[in-house]
Amino acid sequence: MCDKTHEMLNGLAGKYNLLITKVHVDSSEELYELYRYDIPVLEFKDGSTLHGHIKKKDIIKKIQENKE
Repeated sequence: MCDKTHEMLNGLAGKYNLLITKVHVDSSEELYELYRYDIPVLEFKDGSTLHGHIKKKDIIKKIQENKE
């Protein structure tokens, strides 16, 4: 995960009670093949993802869509 995206998530974690799990794409050949050109990748409970140049407003929208 790039530093900018990591900082955005950390800033939102308290407000939205986020559970953040960091996975290195190069830890799995399958993940590497899927995402090597799209890093960073955020995956949400519903299976949807954000990747590449991620904006804070898009993260917030996905968080709200995935509320329980």
